[in-house]
Amino acid sequence: MQISFWSNYHQVGTTYNMAAVSIMIALEYRMRILLAHAHFDKSSLEHAFLEKKYIRHELTDLSDTGIDALSRAIKFNRLEKEDVSNYTTTVLKNRLDLLIGTRNTNRDIFINNIKESINKILQSAGGFYDLVFVDTAPGINEISLKILEKSDIVVINLTQSIHVLEDYLSNFSGLNDNLLFILGKYDSDSKYNLKAIRKRFGIQDIYTIPYNIGFVDACSESSAVDFFIRNSGAGKHDIHYTFISSVRETAEAILNRIGIDAMQKRA
Repeated sequence: MQISFWSNYHQVGTTYNMAAVSIMIALEYRMRILLAHAHFDKSSLEHAFLEKKYIRHELTDLSDTGIDALSRAIKFNRLEKEDVSNYTTTVLKNRLDLLIGTRNTNRDIFINNIKESINKILQSAGGFYDLVFVDTAPGINEISLKILEKSDIVVINLTQSIHVLEDYLSNFSGLNDNLLFILGKYDSDSKYNLKAIRKRFGIQDIYTIPYNIGFVDACSESSAVDFFIRNSGAGKHDIHYTFISSVRETAEAILNRIGIDAMQKRA
């Protein structure tokens, strides 16, 4: 199953939302998950899981890992579904893998290469992993459209900004038949809370993930998984409770939407 995260705007927390949901599922359910992105510009996804020195040195020395190497393998028909994991980096053994993004320094070359192979890459990954999470570039571009069209579900990441909401509804509402919405960086004290947004904009299948500085700091320190291991059992009086419970609810909603029985898959 392919789950793509997308937004019509930059800086709405799409990558952090995807990281949080995927970690929660990896820790609480019996599934193998792959994280990937198709950005040319630097993505914060890798840095949420891998230290900069590892990305800069160890991975740079290896030409047989990441999306570039996987794209070459597919191009020359040298790939079986069991081989996909050989191109990834393990985050949680047998639970969560990460496909490193491009190391190409030429945007045009990257786009030409990836637009021909991205859906084959994700289709091959889907033959090995239970879930493939894809962080797509915001807005409309050729690569994002290819990914969104082939996704089993598209998670639309919005904020409580009226401009972001109106822009999405006016310009982007037909991206996929299976949509689920997240209000990222959510603040329940806002005038435009969940109830108000549902009433005003008619978006019903929408979930919230509040801003959590602890998780943001953990992503900056490449310890996103450790944050969830420490805080997944947070009680109602814990500072992280609202964030953790919101991520858990969103994760369950996504699984239910794609037809996975969350109760049966619980670890």
